[in-house]
Amino acid sequence: MRESKEIQMENKFKNWKQRILKFQRLSLFLLGNLILLSSTLFAESSTLKLTTEETVKRALESNYNLQNLRYELAKSDTNFLKNDSKYSWRLVADGRSSQSILPFNQANFFTGTKISDDTIKGGIEKVLQTTGTYFKIEAGSRRFDSNAFENPSTTPAGFSSSGIPPLYTGFVRATISQDLLKNSFGYKGRNEVKILESQAEIVKNQVSQQISSVIVESLVDFWDYSIKTQAVKTYKQLVENTRNIRNLTARKQSLGLSESFEVNQWNALLAQAQNQLETAQVQKEESKRKLIRSLKIPDDTTLSEETNLLEELTEKPEYTKDLEYAYKHRADFLNALKQKEIAEAALKNANNDRLPTLTLSGTGASQAQNIISPQDNYNDTNQGITTAKYKEWTGQVNFVYPIADKGIYAGVRDANIGMRQATLKEEELKNEVRDDVKTRIEALEASHRIYKNNIVTERETANYYNGVLRSFRQGRADAVAVKNALDTHVQDQLRLTQAKVNFNIDLLRYYLAKNALMERFQVDRDKLIPHLD
Repeated sequence: MRESKEIQMENKFKNWKQRILKFQRLSLFLLGNLILLSSTLFAESSTLKLTTEETVKRALESNYNLQNLRYELAKSDTNFLKNDSKYSWRLVADGRSSQSILPFNQANFFTGTKISDDTIKGGIEKVLQTTGTYFKIEAGSRRFDSNAFENPSTTPAGFSSSGIPPLYTGFVRATISQDLLKNSFGYKGRNEVKILESQAEIVKNQVSQQISSVIVESLVDFWDYSIKTQAVKTYKQLVENTRNIRNLTARKQSLGLSESFEVNQWNALLAQAQNQLETAQVQKEESKRKLIRSLKIPDDTTLSEETNLLEELTEKPEYTKDLEYAYKHRADFLNALKQKEIAEAALKNANNDRLPTLTLSGTGASQAQNIISPQDNYNDTNQGITTAKYKEWTGQVNFVYPIADKGIYAGVRDANIGMRQATLKEEELKNEVRDDVKTRIEALEASHRIYKNNIVTERETANYYNGVLRSFRQGRADAVAVKNALDTHVQDQLRLTQAKVNFNIDLLRYYLAKNALMERFQVDRDKLIPHLD
């Protein structure tokens, strides 16, 4: 009985031991799978699949030329803002102090031999942009002191009471000035603002066009990498096919169905194909490095060989509709219109320079005076400045008329020439945009047809090559026919890839022709302006 219990205990111990071993094995198996899964996920995460949209996004964020253009975009309104500073509020202040000491004589008997005159004032001024009116308001205080009748040795009897302590005069003064002819109520100033606004818009349009061009360059770099990648695949297939045919030819030689020189020929063709593969791999790596450098992709990143190149036209081009869109959005044509607006404003200002300058100015002031302190002029509610009991009014008219001014004549002449040149430029660009849109539509439709034809050609040559290869294996075709079929098939594969890329490039050029590229990739020009701290 006791022995049976010991046997049962021993069996239970063995069962537990086996369960523990199974659990350890299961744990190791799960741990191994977890490690394998994590390494697989890491490998997938380190593989970057670039799409057209992703390439554009990375180019906008990382491409050096695009970053530089974004900063240029931020500076496009510099001249406009600098001109706008003329119409800003300005804080002005000044002070003046003078002292005069003279010998006593009859000339200064009443004025005194020692006179001090000190003035301090401050205020704000502004030129109103809408009317060109100059406005200024200031407050100040003047201290005047004379030693007249203060010296007993030189003051006659009865005049000693005429001497007074320092005299304080306070004032609040407003000045307004307006040109009534040449810059009548800000006429020239408003035209200058229009010119600067148009110039800023021209710079923005130019930079936007440059940004679109750099985006295209980045996409071409991306697609060039795709072409090089496909070339490597094609030449790998060429090497494999050539090796298989060489091996098949060698077996046929052993059976007396082929000559030894045919094996030599395929050995040479295999070496040639391997050389082509090596060259293609070098070109692929070079293209990859250029793309990585342009988009600032980490060097250890593996680029996916898949691309999302378009194979069909998403929308059929319509010449009339596209031309109308181009006239509204093409940067060069819009800039020509802006240049014409600038020429018109410059001509108006040049003609206005013939007029005389007639400036009307006026100043009004409320003032007060006491011998107690400067502050009392502002604090006294009975005689102070705030009561406006004591006033000062000043009016002024200035008139300037240019006589036989050749500079004004030259300005009007040049403005007229500029207007004519702007009109000619507008007409020229209108025709250029029309032809460009027409050409791009024709090129896009042609490249799409070429791509579709290359699909058919590649499929047919692939079938032809496979058929010739079967005949060669059956002894019904010679090595020359196989070689020619293989060469044709390889070239058609490369042409198909190039035709696909060319179609996408022509599609981008079509968007560029009507300046719809940034809209195509949903890029907002204003959002490209970097935020500077």
